Amino acid sequence: MPRRSYEAIRKQIEKLEAQARKLEEAAQQKKKQAVAQVVALMKKLGVSLEDMAGARPRRSRRRASRATTTGSEAPLRAARPAVRRTDSPPSRRAR
Repeated sequence: MPRRSYEAIRKQIEKLEAQARKLEEAAQQKKKQAVAQVVALMKKLGVSLEDMAGARPRRSRRRASRATTTGSEAPLRAARPAVRRTDSPPSRRAR
């Protein structure tokens, strides 16, 4: 594989960075358009942020944290059986 010069690699990096900037700008533009559409639809239908907050009940953090903190690690170990070696141990050479 031929070695590339520092300048050639630097030029490729700049090109890729410019491409990344364009992609990020396009994503931001799409996001702005989506937000504008949502706001327009909310105005049209008379929906407020309070309506949105009450539309779906929020999960309590207590319930999620209880599941992770009170559960012991034993069930996790029990789910995966211990591996037993069926072959004999390696023989030791006489010294």
